[in-house]
Amino acid sequence: MRVRFWGVRGSCPSPIGVEALETRLATVLAALGTSEDAPDLGDPDAVLSWIRALPPYLGRFAGGNTPCVEMRTDDDEVFILDLGSGVRLLGNALAKGPFGVGQGRAHIFLSHLHWDHIQGWPFFRPAYIPGNEFTIYARHDEVRERLHSQQQAPFFPPESWNEMRAAIRYEKLGDEPLVLCDGGMRVTWHELDHPSRAWAYRFECGGKVFVYASDGAYHNLDDSSRKPFVDFYRDADLLVFDAQFTLAESYEKKTWGHSSAIVGAELACEANVKRLALFHHDPNASDSHLEDLLGTGTQYARSLRDDDVPQVFLAREGDEISL
Repeated sequence: MRVRFWGVRGSCPSPIGVEALETRLATVLAALGTSEDAPDLGDPDAVLSWIRALPPYLGRFAGGNTPCVEMRTDDDEVFILDLGSGVRLLGNALAKGPFGVGQGRAHIFLSHLHWDHIQGWPFFRPAYIPGNEFTIYARHDEVRERLHSQQQAPFFPPESWNEMRAAIRYEKLGDEPLVLCDGGMRVTWHELDHPSRAWAYRFECGGKVFVYASDGAYHNLDDSSRKPFVDFYRDADLLVFDAQFTLAESYEKKTWGHSSAIVGAELACEANVKRLALFHHDPNASDSHLEDLLGTGTQYARSLRDDDVPQVFLAREGDEISL
């Protein structure tokens, strides 16, 4: 499996502000001035290589698009997790291949129907190209109607919905696991604590396990309450986990349905997860604040286990993880 992040923010898109960009540029230029391996500034390729070698907190922004994650199997079957604003970028990338000529097929799984998880759908180019095929899976009722509603006047040009010429099928998930890709992919789901209900998904294929668990709170962490989540996340090669808040914020805003890096680290350690991606970043969180949350989660994981500690990292737009 290969997993790529196209949108990692929660609640609403949060583009990089001028002040944040200026501050980052000033910090990077200061680092350049003291670097022992400073590149030839007249060589753009050398400058780019130097930038790419910087620590992520200097050389990268986490990104400002709302949730969208792409997963591909070894046979290049395409799975899309949520349709936040990041799916526009994914659609542009897909359009450069078979999806651009009406020969693409993808499975789309929706965690829930809050706007930040569906708002990119009207801007998904492959949906407008005849010949492409999409199946949208969700536990919710009336998914087609909900997606349609955001493309109705006065919120959106209403004709856009009718211009979506791809074959789009909607499948409501029940209680039994889903088997796809000629039996090679097994998909299960587990409900999360979130307003209007949300679900995590577990994908098992070729001996690898990927779990997508955006938008969930975990207020009861006694053994019996924790066990269903630990069992669902068990032995995941990658767990994408909602860590929008600090631990204190997750309790102060307990009705909002989001969690923290500390809770993610605790569940990941108990479930023997290999890699934990902190996801659904607060739209007001600066990159430095996200680095603080990452440090907290990493240190807490190390305090819980002496060995086989999960690798904790920030989900960043554009990052691709091979499982």
